[in-house]
Parts: sequence; C-alpha cells; structure tokens
Amino acid sequence: MKIEKVHSGIRYTLSNEGLRVGDSVFPIAMGRCLEDGGWILNSFDFRGSMTGFPDDPHTILDLDYDNGRQGKAYQVRTDRGYSPIECYYKIIKTEERTKIKEGIFGGYYEWTEMEEDKTDGRN
Repeated sequence: MKIEKVHSGIRYTLSNEGLRVGDSVFPIAMGRCLEDGGWILNSFDFRGSMTGFPDDPHTILDLDYDNGRQGKAYQVRTDRGYSPIECYYKIIKTEERTKIKEGIFGGYYEWTEMEEDKTDGRN
C-alpha cells in the first residue's frame, strides 16, 4: 500500500511494498494481530517520538524473525524492536512545493520531486 503525508512543507510518499533487510523504515501503521495470522489496520501515527518519522528511521534486520515461535507481533525485527510487517513503511519519494508562476493571489505552485541527498538517501 502507498500513502502520502505532508510534513514541514515536504510531501512524503511511503510504501510497505517490497520491504527488504537493510531498508530504512518507520513503524507508522497501528493495528492488531488476529488469531488466524492476519492483521487489521486501525490508524497511522506519524509522531516522531513514536516512529522516528521523518528523520530517525529504523533499519530492518530480519524479515522472518518470528519463525512460528512467537507470533505475528515479532515478524519483523529492526534495530529498534519488533512488529508485523504491515506496520513498516519506507519513504519512496519526497516532493517540495515550487512556485511556477506569479499570480494575483500569490502564485501557482506544483510539487517537485526532491533530489536524493535532500532526503538522507532514504529513497
């Protein structure tokens, strides 16, 4: 799933698709584990103090930590803890608003993709 979040004037596009060991991720999705191994999404939380978003990502160390012993809550191990894979999202694109034309009410803007070095290489 892909989601967007505008934070401090930057539009972030995040995805939980194709996560790999070594990816920089944020545990922003909140939900609950089901008895059948499924998972239900309740909400998203972007508070930096809880998730590290956007400046302090977690790093995936293991995508199959659970090994059937501890349950889905321990499915993915990062350098900061454990959660189901559905909780983690990585930044795949960052955009900033750029003025493209002056206008009677201040101007016209569009979102312009930022260079990788402005996002600490998390793309």
